[in-house]
Amino acid sequence: MNESPQFSPDGKRIVFASNRTGSWEIWVCDSDGSNARQLTFFEGPYANWPRWSPDSRQIAFTGTAEGHYACYLVGVEGGRPRRLMTGASSDYLPSWSRDGKWIYFVSERTGAIQVWKMPAEGDQAVQMTKQGGHMALESPDGKTLYYAKSCDVPGLWKVPVQGGEETRVLEQLAPDECTSWGVTAEGIYFYNETTKAIEFFSFATHRTTQMAKPEKEPRCFLSLSPDGRWILYSQVDQHTSRIMLAENFRW
Repeated sequence: MNESPQFSPDGKRIVFASNRTGSWEIWVCDSDGSNARQLTFFEGPYANWPRWSPDSRQIAFTGTAEGHYACYLVGVEGGRPRRLMTGASSDYLPSWSRDGKWIYFVSERTGAIQVWKMPAEGDQAVQMTKQGGHMALESPDGKTLYYAKSCDVPGLWKVPVQGGEETRVLEQLAPDECTSWGVTAEGIYFYNETTKAIEFFSFATHRTTQMAKPEKEPRCFLSLSPDGRWILYSQVDQHTSRIMLAENFRW
């Protein structure tokens, strides 16, 4: 399986998660899919949901090397990943601010799923959402934070980066598709579970138009190429399971 792909900001590479070695690791390849190279070597613990830094030099991702979800950084050339936060709370789905100074993430440290941010170099985390937040991306101008709610609340929301009241941007984002969207200066592109299409919501017109209708459902992230010409996504080509028989089973 290969999933959670994202174009690098310079358009030269793609980062993605893969279990091709038998465990989930972070990989990079050229923008045409060639020269795939493994970046992490946890060999067992889960690693997924990678996001590029604005300078295309670092990658933030979620890992379970210490037994629970935590956010890590690794350089594009590899090396030992660095954990961003200490403690026993589950922290996951990191994403960068446009200036590269902050990393947003999802945490349950207060007992509820909320979006937080912390300096990329490490410091005290700051809570960004008050009424639930899940999977956040900053606007290209760095002024607005867009996010989904927890995975049982539909829609996409926004709040000023400097703080303020939250506002719902669109209703069509299904609660189980909370990571299948992206933000540009012109609007939001997302996968609509109802129409089975990738659609675009325009900030200027407040109208939604269909961009593409994939043969199969996208999985996890959607990523727009820097030149705005391509949308990158993963899909489930096949899903199989096996029924096994265990003899002399005892409960």
